[in-house]
Amino acid sequence: MEKKKSVVFSQVKEKLKYVDWKLIVPYLVLLGTGLLMVYSSSSYFAMTQFNNSEYFLIRQLIFTVTSILVIFIVSMVNVRIWKSRTFLIYTGFLIFLMLIFLLVRGVAINGASAWINLGFFSIQPSELLKVILILYLGVYLSENQEKFANIQIVNEKSIFKKIYYVAKKPLLIIGLFILLVGLQPDMGGVIIISGICLVMILVSGLPLRYSLGAIGIITGIYLVFILFVKWQGTLPFLPAYMVERFTAFLDPFGDTKASSFQLVNSFYALARGGLFGVGIGHSVQKTGYLPESYTDFIIPIMAEELGLIRVIIILMLFFYIIYRIFKISLKVKDSFGQLVTIGIGTMFLIQGTINVGGAIGILPLTGVTFPFVSYGGSSLLVSTVALAIVNNIYINDQMRKRK
Repeated sequence: MEKKKSVVFSQVKEKLKYVDWKLIVPYLVLLGTGLLMVYSSSSYFAMTQFNNSEYFLIRQLIFTVTSILVIFIVSMVNVRIWKSRTFLIYTGFLIFLMLIFLLVRGVAINGASAWINLGFFSIQPSELLKVILILYLGVYLSENQEKFANIQIVNEKSIFKKIYYVAKKPLLIIGLFILLVGLQPDMGGVIIISGICLVMILVSGLPLRYSLGAIGIITGIYLVFILFVKWQGTLPFLPAYMVERFTAFLDPFGDTKASSFQLVNSFYALARGGLFGVGIGHSVQKTGYLPESYTDFIIPIMAEELGLIRVIIILMLFFYIIYRIFKISLKVKDSFGQLVTIGIGTMFLIQGTINVGGAIGILPLTGVTFPFVSYGGSSLLVSTVALAIVNNIYINDQMRKRK
């Protein structure tokens, strides 16, 4: 027993030598910033609703401490666990059951039944789903990468043939999960999950020019969709509140609906803060003017209190983490590690871009939080696990290179 403990301790000690601090330090800075801003942005609402200005701070502090423990533990485990079919099947099935439960008894927040209420906090299964699908695709695509590379592309039809060949086996599973998330309805989750899966499939063997072409086609479809909503003002397959978010983004000052109210007050917060901000705790927009000030709209409150310059620094730290993840994907030797790190980097890139883009009015509002900074246990813990997996892959890759 003592010998086993000694071996485990020596393995952990060895792995600590290879921790990517260029990834961890910015993460810790974002955690600290998030804790400060959650307290500042939520204090007014917490006082009026719960008679305790520290209500959300205490919960976020618990999530933050737990996240720090999680990033250490997950970084130290054997990398083989992420490839384990048993782990993926059981975890995937559990998430499937949770998504089914949501359709029956989910907690509706802002129009979407995306949360399971556990009392102290709520679990959002779609957050867990992102990481599991990344690991699943990483295993499947890495095991079949050589087959994909051997398919010859001679015309446009063969491009779709190759994409279908790459995706046909996991397509049913991914499609089922996306359907369940869409039925909540959680369009932010659908966009992020679809984007992750698409990028991982495209980089698994498709030439760069065709990958860029596919992304261009999807972007074109999105623009046509936006223009259609602008002209028609409605879509039969989307709930009214989602259509409101699109129309608000297209003309925030010409619309009197709730989504426009949020967006206009987000603009006020951004403008009022100027370059240097009005100071911590002195936001006006958080005092009932800007709903979700500590979740979806935490960036505008940061801009109001800290100023544009400090917000840009925080955003640079976040996008540096993404840059670092993609850089690790280029350094890692095995295809599984490459695909998983690309998938996780894509997840953070899409989520961060959607949140900031929605807050500044260049993208529709989707209810997506800003990773590591916004209030929320599910989002913070899952984002931390994802980052820890990247660190774990990096550590194990560095140890193999040293042998």
